[in-house]
Amino acid sequence: MAETDAILDAWVHVITRDGWPQARIDAVARAAARGVDAVAEVAADRWEALRALDKRIERHALAEAASDPDESVRNRLFALLMGRFDAMQDQRDLARQLHEAARSDPALVLFVVTLLPPMVRRLGEAAGVDAGGLLGPLRIAALSALFVQVGHVWLSDDSPDLSATMKALDTALARAESLANFRPSFPKGLPAIPGSSAGQLPE
Repeated sequence: MAETDAILDAWVHVITRDGWPQARIDAVARAAARGVDAVAEVAADRWEALRALDKRIERHALAEAASDPDESVRNRLFALLMGRFDAMQDQRDLARQLHEAARSDPALVLFVVTLLPPMVRRLGEAAGVDAGGLLGPLRIAALSALFVQVGHVWLSDDSPDLSATMKALDTALARAESLANFRPSFPKGLPAIPGSSAGQLPE
């Protein structure tokens, strides 16, 4: 694991230093003081590196924000999504680099779009969100849009405690109460009854 982390950290360093289009495995090998073959075992190119980094961040988020079964779904979602942003803090320069690169790289946009819903689904299910049934994909789509919205705030949040990000996430989750049903016990595939509490995140 230490070897994998060292190589992934080298990918982060090279992408941040050289830019997304110029990041190459030979530069990573030099930065990590490893052979190209050793780097390739972990991530042979920048795309594989992003996928592996995403998995590492997700593991850290789940470990740092272990869900309390006695907490509401909304509170567990808040903890897990903030855990994800906390875990991304060390890679914020990388995130900014990718955000800028995506303006002129449709392939990068498509790659991120394919990574986002599965990641959100895993975190959502860990919080107790029902991702099944007819409404499940809509819940995940709503959470994905929420994550992107809050992510823009996080990119420019230089506060030491990420207070702006926490406020944006709390506001977005409150708004989501009126748009989607995250209650895990609600019957799958059935819409919430207008005006009922079934379409709200439990407090």
